Amino acid sequence: MRRPLCALVCMALLSAAGATAERVTLTVTNPLEVARQNAICVAPVSLLGQTAPGALVGASSMGQKVPVQLDDLDGDGTADELVMVLDLPPGDTSVWVDTERQWDGGDWADARTSWRYDRYAALDTDRMGFGLYGNYAPLHFIGALQWDLYGKRPEAWRLSLDELESIDYHSDNPVAVDMLLVGNTVALGGPLMGDSRPVADDNATHVCRLLCNGPVRAGLEVQVDDWETDAGGLYDATIRYLVYAHHAFIDATFSIDPQRDGPGAFGVGVRRIPNAKAFLASEEEGILGLMGQQEGIIGRTGLGVLFDPERFLRWDMQSGEADGHIVYLSPEPEGGPVTYRTRLVGVWSEGGMADSDSFLGHLHDLADRFHNPVTATR
Repeated sequence: MRRPLCALVCMALLSAAGATAERVTLTVTNPLEVARQNAICVAPVSLLGQTAPGALVGASSMGQKVPVQLDDLDGDGTADELVMVLDLPPGDTSVWVDTERQWDGGDWADARTSWRYDRYAALDTDRMGFGLYGNYAPLHFIGALQWDLYGKRPEAWRLSLDELESIDYHSDNPVAVDMLLVGNTVALGGPLMGDSRPVADDNATHVCRLLCNGPVRAGLEVQVDDWETDAGGLYDATIRYLVYAHHAFIDATFSIDPQRDGPGAFGVGVRRIPNAKAFLASEEEGILGLMGQQEGIIGRTGLGVLFDPERFLRWDMQSGEADGHIVYLSPEPEGGPVTYRTRLVGVWSEGGMADSDSFLGHLHDLADRFHNPVTATR
């Protein structure tokens, strides 16, 4: 029987590593009935029988050569997860991984615990830049773990944190443009316990560490201690933020550990944009999103939070400094640390990802992917 041409191409890609290379075959499954471009696959690194952090060369039966990143997320020197971003048809696709060949191609994800200003953490992909407001001394903003956004036009789809160090990103430029007015709002993904925000009034401490750093995925972990609420609660929180090559969102996981429970649920927000051209709040689909024009901002700004629908509790709109739309999530299971999965979406109308007309469809597509993850087996 003749082998399919794409399979022969993949074998040829891997053969460059030499005849003695150790190759592992994975079956990657897209559970949706539609093809997925730039599909994210996260799986246990034990599938490869190798635990050294780094990035290896992989090739799919669709003829695509990709990096296979091995991440040590807990910092013990041993890789925990593998991650790939690749194009997939519906159903199963074979991926061959060369465990003896290190990736030396492109790099599309970057993370910094300190960038531009002291303790201003940042994440970057080839599609979008993100800045985290922890302690933002230069302008005395409330650092309540909300994200700022830097949009990139298609001709500037590359990593750009180093270039942004020396330019005025508030003005139009060929690298990346600040596309979100933040101030003291929840901006993108600002968390709350009841009405109280973390580290907003020096009521808590937080430490940021690097989780992983490209070529496929980059991430930060923020540890918050002594988050005290106005209603009398006291909490610790561990937050993981991850970005992926060729995407303009952050996967954010919030693990909330009560020292002293108080009234009020956990919520995540996006800042309000008056007269938004697109708006959606769907508890059935797990989507909160809006897109509109902010005063003084080039182009339109799209913001979204995706969440597990079964955890939906209620909607709210915060006024005053927070100035945002909030989705509150239920603390299930009760007792002990509670973990909430979210996806924080940023879209710039000039960035080639979506505009006002296609933004809601873009959110629906990302929600389908979020709720139906790609899996890998051996």
